[in-house]
Amino acid sequence: MRIFAILGALAIAGDAPADPVREPHPGIETPLIASTPPARSVHWADVLEPIDVVSVSSRARASVRLYARDGSVDVTARDTFEQIAASAGEAHRLAVRLEQLVVKAAYHFRKSRVLVVSGWRPHAGRHSTGDAVDFKLEGVRAPQLAAYLRQLPRAGVGVYTHPRTQFVHLDVREPSYHWIDASPPGVKWHEARLRDPSASRRDSSWTPEMDLPSSG
Repeated sequence: MRIFAILGALAIAGDAPADPVREPHPGIETPLIASTPPARSVHWADVLEPIDVVSVSSRARASVRLYARDGSVDVTARDTFEQIAASAGEAHRLAVRLEQLVVKAAYHFRKSRVLVVSGWRPHAGRHSTGDAVDFKLEGVRAPQLAAYLRQLPRAGVGVYTHPRTQFVHLDVREPSYHWIDASPPGVKWHEARLRDPSASRRDSSWTPEMDLPSSG
């Protein structure tokens, strides 16, 4: 009888569940810890608002958002900018970097409205190659705008200071070149070069990221 009792006890033990407090096997039964996925980081272009662009001559205007939300340059926005810059004539392609620098200046001066004096025009140096634009920023004095633009690498900046002009010429070039011109409208006086000892160092340090908008 004692043998049958022992065998019965062993059978019961074999059917018993595993010990719930048993140590887990290392590397196999360790429970997974749930983690919260990181919040989506805001892309720098997400926060950019459109810039108002107006033609001084035709008064045509549009709201332009040059950058798509992924940071790429929007082709449709470029077309709109170039149509405004062309006034009443046929639109011509402008250098993408030129448009980037105009928009960069507008954002620097707190989304100021861009007033385009002249974009593409024939037989006019860099204007005829689409590398130059004459413009103003609403509420910003021309010397103040020119001073900001002269800090940008690989750019030509001319400030026209006659009371009846008061605009800035901007072009993309290498090396940089800056000047001042007091000529009245329709008259061409000799421009005075503005020397910049730091221009060469600034030009050599240029990267495409420098052309993107930044806070003022």
